[in-house]
Amino acid sequence: MFSTARASVLRQARTQLRPLQPVTVLQYSALTRLLSTLAVLEQRDGKLNPASLSAVTAGTKLSGSITAFVAGSGVKAVAEEVAQVKGIEKIIYVDNSAYEKVCWTC
Repeated sequence: MFSTARASVLRQARTQLRPLQPVTVLQYSALTRLLSTLAVLEQRDGKLNPASLSAVTAGTKLSGSITAFVAGSGVKAVAEEVAQVKGIEKIIYVDNSAYEKVCWTC
């Protein structure tokens, strides 16, 4: 019984084989999207945590665009400080007091 089942499965697989399809090559815009980096930077009391800049350093080694994200209360000054960092193309900051109640030690 197994030999008949195997033969019919193999025969069916052989008949359903399709000719090879051409491989699509990624366009340049798709490739640059894959190489982009989002660096989530940590700040506390309006001061940028220097250790979070290691994400920016890692992103520069990937040689793509780097977008920095900073959230908290009164982070406009931090966003201006981040703007001076070499390699960052865009900065997204969210100034909201809801981020003040985050428990960092939990």
